[in-house]
Amino acid sequence: MDFDNIYEEYFDRVYYKVLSVVKNDDDAEDICQETFISVYKNLSKFREESNIYTWIYRIAINKTYDFFKKRKLEFEINDEVLSLPEDINFDTKVILEEKLKLISEKEREIVILKDIYGYKLKEIAEIKNMNLSTVKSVYYKALKDMGGN
Repeated sequence: MDFDNIYEEYFDRVYYKVLSVVKNDDDAEDICQETFISVYKNLSKFREESNIYTWIYRIAINKTYDFFKKRKLEFEINDEVLSLPEDINFDTKVILEEKLKLISEKEREIVILKDIYGYKLKEIAEIKNMNLSTVKSVYYKALKDMGGN
């Protein structure tokens, strides 16, 4: 897939996700432009182990986080950001949604950021402005409550 096709296919989806967080057309447009510049520069590094939309969306969330950090605003993680990616298999998505209902909103945010979007616990601590040990304990408690180890 070449960059022009990627841009054409995914720009609007990414734009509306970012807009749901920043609530401003110009800011959303700027963040999306930065996102797709990064996609263009790193397309050769994309490993096709994951879905390209999930990869692009992670870049967009990082760019959005950077936007909030530069302006010293709190990055509000809303349901739109936390919605499960559309490329997840339907059965897996249903099971995940059921498991996620078993835990608190705070736990759900951390689990989705870590296990769906691939953030490291240290990155999540920065995004959520939380102590790393707190993020770790919340994450492991969530896994236990979801029926994990």
